[in-house]
Amino acid sequence: MATLEKIRSKSVLLLIIIGAALLAFIIGDFFSSSRTLFGVGSTVAKVDGKSIDIQEFQNQVQQASQQAQNSGQKVDQAVLQQQVLNQMIAQALFNEEVEALGLTVTDQELSDAMVGPHSQAFNAMVMQMSQGQYNAQLLHDMISNPQKYQLQPEQVNQLRNLWLGFEKDMEQRLIQAKFGNLFAGTLVANKLDAKALYDDAANTGKMAYAYKPFSAISDDDPKVAVTDEEIEAEWKRTKENYVIDEEVRDIDYITVNIQPSAADITKGEGRVADLITALNEKEGTLGMDGFDEFVSNRYTVPVSRLTDQKLRHFADSASVGSAKIINRVGNNFQIAKLLSRDAKIDSANINVVAVQGNRAQIDSVLLALNSGKSFADVQKQYASSVSGNQDSVWVSLIDPSLATVKDVIATVAPGQYVLADTTAAEGAATMLVRVNNRRAAVPVVEMAAVDYTIDPSAATINELQAKLQKYIDENPTAEAFAANAVKAGYQVFPAQVSVSTPQIGHMPDSRSAIIWAMKAKKGKVSPVFGDENDNYFIAVALNDIYDDYIPATEPQVKKMITGKLRNDKKAEALIAQYNGKAKDVNGYASAMGVKVDTAAVNFAQFNIMYPDYVGPKVVAKTYNAKKGQFFGPMQASNGVVVMQVADVETNGRPYSFEESAAAYSRTRGADILNRMLPNILMGKKKVKNNLAEFFHD
Repeated sequence: MATLEKIRSKSVLLLIIIGAALLAFIIGDFFSSSRTLFGVGSTVAKVDGKSIDIQEFQNQVQQASQQAQNSGQKVDQAVLQQQVLNQMIAQALFNEEVEALGLTVTDQELSDAMVGPHSQAFNAMVMQMSQGQYNAQLLHDMISNPQKYQLQPEQVNQLRNLWLGFEKDMEQRLIQAKFGNLFAGTLVANKLDAKALYDDAANTGKMAYAYKPFSAISDDDPKVAVTDEEIEAEWKRTKENYVIDEEVRDIDYITVNIQPSAADITKGEGRVADLITALNEKEGTLGMDGFDEFVSNRYTVPVSRLTDQKLRHFADSASVGSAKIINRVGNNFQIAKLLSRDAKIDSANINVVAVQGNRAQIDSVLLALNSGKSFADVQKQYASSVSGNQDSVWVSLIDPSLATVKDVIATVAPGQYVLADTTAAEGAATMLVRVNNRRAAVPVVEMAAVDYTIDPSAATINELQAKLQKYIDENPTAEAFAANAVKAGYQVFPAQVSVSTPQIGHMPDSRSAIIWAMKAKKGKVSPVFGDENDNYFIAVALNDIYDDYIPATEPQVKKMITGKLRNDKKAEALIAQYNGKAKDVNGYASAMGVKVDTAAVNFAQFNIMYPDYVGPKVVAKTYNAKKGQFFGPMQASNGVVVMQVADVETNGRPYSFEESAAAYSRTRGADILNRMLPNILMGKKKVKNNLAEFFHD
C-alpha cells in the first residue's frame, strides 16, 4: 500500500516524464526521416493538388525495370524513375480530365472487348502471350469453372490476377478510345482549311538567289555591338521563352574519366605478352593458369561459321598449338589459340520421337516405327510410352548439348529409328532418332578465345580521385572552381538541373551530384561523386538558383540573345549597304561579291531544312509568288538574301477534300494535338516532384 501511495503522489511527475519521452521519440523520428510529420509523407509527387503514392510508384518502376531487363536494356534507375513519374503524372491529368467529362466504361463494353463480338485483338494477344495454349474465352472459363479443368486454388489465383490485370488495361484502352473520339472532333478541316492546305503545297517556286552571310561583318565590329541594356530589353520582350516550372540550379561541373594510366597500360601489355608465351609453351589451355584476370572460352566450330574475319583468318592459317593477339581495340585485347583442326560432319537432319519406359517398352516402340507404322498410330498404341515427335530437324553434331547422342547420329545408317542415348537410366525419358540426311564433313577447329581489358589500377583510381579532391580543396567557391580549371588540366561544363533532372550531361548514375546541387547554397562546391563502377568522378559547383525565369544574365541565355541581336544589326547594316545597288539577282550577286544559286521553296514545307538563306520570314514573303517576281534584300536565317522567281511548278495533283482534310489532321489538326495532349492537359498546373526525398543514391 505504501508503494501505491508513493506512485499516486508522484502521478503528475510520471505523466510529465512519459510525455517528454513520447515527445522526444516523435521529434527523433522526425529528424531521422525527412518525410515524416511535416514532410512529404508517402507522396512521391503532387500534380494539381493530387498525390502520387510512393508505393504505387515503386510498383510501376519495378515493372518497368523488369521489362527493361527482359529486353536486355541497361537502364539508369534515375532515368527510369523519372520516366515512370512523367507517365504517372500524365495519367493523373488524363484521369482528371476523363472524370470531368464523365467518361466511363460499362461492364458490357468491357465484356464485349474481352470475350464478346469485339474481342479479336484481345484474343490474339492472349494467344500470343500463352504461346497458343489458350485463348481469351478459354482463360475466362478456366477462372470461372476451375473444377472443370482440375485447377488448384493457387493456379486459379494466378490466372484471376492475370485476368484482372487484363481488365484494368482494357478499361484504360477503352477510355482512351472514347476520349480520342471526342478529341478528334475538336479540330477538323473545313472546306476553306482543306483548300488552303492544298494551295500551299500545289506550287513550288524555283528561286534564283544571291546570299551574303552575316559572317561578312565581324562580331567585333563596333556597329554591331550589343549592350547589356539591349539584352535586358529583348529578354523582357520574350521572357515567356525563359519561364521555368520548377526551381532550376545553374551549375558548373568537372568530370574525370577513370582510365588506366600509362603505367597500367605497360603492365597490362606485359601480362598479355606473358600469357601468349605461356599458351605457346604449354599444352591446351594450361597456360591460362595464374592469369585469372583473363576470360577464356573454349569451343569447337566449323570454320565456315566464323563471321569474325580476323578469327577466320587465324583459324585458316595458324598452326595447331599456336596463340596470338588477333585483335586490339584501345585497351581491349582478343587472343586466340588453335587447339585442333579436323574434318567432321557438323550437322544432320533427323526425326525425333520422345519416349519413356523400360527397355522392353522402348524396343516395342522401335519395332513399330521401323515396321512402317505412322507416328499417330504408334502414339495411339503406346500412349504411355510415347509423348511427342519432331520431323526433319537439322541438328549440330558439334553442339555440346548433343554430346551423348552425336556419335550415334554421326554413324548410324539412315532410314531406321534407333535409341540415341544408350546410357539413359531405365524408365527415364529419352529419344529415338532416325537419320534422314547428313552433310559432308567440313573443316572444324577447336579454339580457345581469350578476352582481356586493361583496367585502371587501384593506385590510379586513388590518384585521380585525390587530384580532383585537391583541386576542390584549393578552389572551394564556384567562381574559383570555374576560373582555375584549365590551369589545373580540367575542363568545366555548364548545366542546369532540377529535381526532375535524372542525369548530368547524360552521365549514368549522376543523380547524387544533382541532389547535392538541389540542397546546396549558392557559390558552394561539392565533394567528389562517382567511383570505378561509374567509370568517372564528378565535382559540381553551384553558380545560381532560379525560381520562375532563367534570367538574361545566365551565360547561355545571354549568349543566345546577344547572337540574335547582333545578327539583326548585321542584317540592318547589310541591307542598307546593298539596297538599291541593282535591279536583279545577277546585279546584286555582283555587288555582294557572291555567286547566283538556285533552290526550291514550297510554303507547305517551310519546316524542312533549307539552306541558310531561308527562314520563316523569307518563305512567308515569297508565298504564292509569280514568275519573275523579285524580293530583297531581306533578312534570312544567317544572312541577307535577294531572290527572284525563275519558275513556278505545279504538282498537277487534283484537289481532294478528303485527302487534304486528312493531311490537315496530321499536320495542323487533331492528330498533332493528340501528340501534344500531355502538355495541353498540364497547361499551367504545377507539379511538386519529391523524388529527391526518397532516393539519395
